[in-house]
Amino acid sequence: MKNFTLIHLVLCIFFIFFANCTQTVKTVNTEKEKDTGIREIEILSSMSNSQKINLSAVASSIDYCLLETNKKCLVVPLMSIYCSKEYIVTLGRQTDNHYVCYVFERGTGRFVRQISRMGQGPNDYQDVDKDFWDAINEQICVYCNNQYAFYNLDGTLSHKTRIFPHRGLIFISYNDLYVKYVPNNSGNITVRIVFYDRTGALIDSIPNYKSWIKTSQRTVTNSLDAQFHVFSNDLYYKDNFCDTMYQIEDFKLIPRYIFNTGNRSVPYELQAGGGFDFHRTSSGLEFTDYYRKYFVFDRFFEDNKRLFFSFDYNQMKYRALYNKTEDILQIMPPVSTSLYEKFYLVRKLYGFENDLDGGLPFWPQQMISEKELMCVYTAEELLELDVSKITDPKLKNVLNSLDADSNPVVAIVTLKD
Repeated sequence: MKNFTLIHLVLCIFFIFFANCTQTVKTVNTEKEKDTGIREIEILSSMSNSQKINLSAVASSIDYCLLETNKKCLVVPLMSIYCSKEYIVTLGRQTDNHYVCYVFERGTGRFVRQISRMGQGPNDYQDVDKDFWDAINEQICVYCNNQYAFYNLDGTLSHKTRIFPHRGLIFISYNDLYVKYVPNNSGNITVRIVFYDRTGALIDSIPNYKSWIKTSQRTVTNSLDAQFHVFSNDLYYKDNFCDTMYQIEDFKLIPRYIFNTGNRSVPYELQAGGGFDFHRTSSGLEFTDYYRKYFVFDRFFEDNKRLFFSFDYNQMKYRALYNKTEDILQIMPPVSTSLYEKFYLVRKLYGFENDLDGGLPFWPQQMISEKELMCVYTAEELLELDVSKITDPKLKNVLNSLDADSNPVVAIVTLKD
């Protein structure tokens, strides 16, 4: 009996020790997965299950701000529009050779001021095509006498920075640094992302390891072939052609999301060369699409629970919503997006079905905060709505205030918790 008890005691000690070892190994693996934090999102396999998504699934309310219209503050299509807590900012090319920057009051749409002006004076700007919005500091950036000039929304000049030596239009302000993406248009650029301080001095860079040999001249469809966004005080970077979104930390790229497209990412040698060729014929323009059979991503926005993004595939535009909490991807039924439409920048309204007030489809153009998204509608688009079918009084008031020459309307959505 004593021997039997002793054997059992030894076995119990062994199993307890083994269980503890097993539990320890499992804990280490779990912690490692948490530290890595890489999520894989199945794109290709989810496309066959596309479905419409109501705006009420993600938003609790939608409000509208009709920008004041008069000859002092005309806002034309293709001008950039940004929104802060108190103001709405519009900037860009107003006519062929004239650039402007206007500030409107967010609550009322009242025109407040013009920031600086186009000219040759010491603080005048010559170009705002390189437009920039710093949401944290609420500043805009313009090209001013071979410098970047940063303006506050009260119209005062904050500071000037020397022109960054690396070419490219995509840069963002983050933690007192300016972070810039460098496109590899020549095929032999050695850096991908560069970091400058407020004087324009180079602080650090992330190298570009890939090169390609230029074999043909193609039309560049969009020089904005990458993007940055800030979420929860962290900076994220996504090349629109590759399948990975990275967090930038300590001047390094850390993978956070992998978008599984079944190896249908754009080959590197096609990326910087441009997406299509076109030539004129007796019947008009003919296009050759080099990206048609590949995935090209566009416009990522993120809050605590959701990731909003778009992508093109096979000349179709898709909108997608990824629920981070439940690990569920929803893809909306696509709309066609021909190269002709891309070339002439034809806009199609496409996004969440607006079941909150019966208005136009909503898709974010800017993340104002981690609780608010913004979209812009032209007066022409809104005037196509049948007022008699609109039940929401706020939207009816907006529609009754519009005419064909009115400035755009900014729609602001408040996200659900």
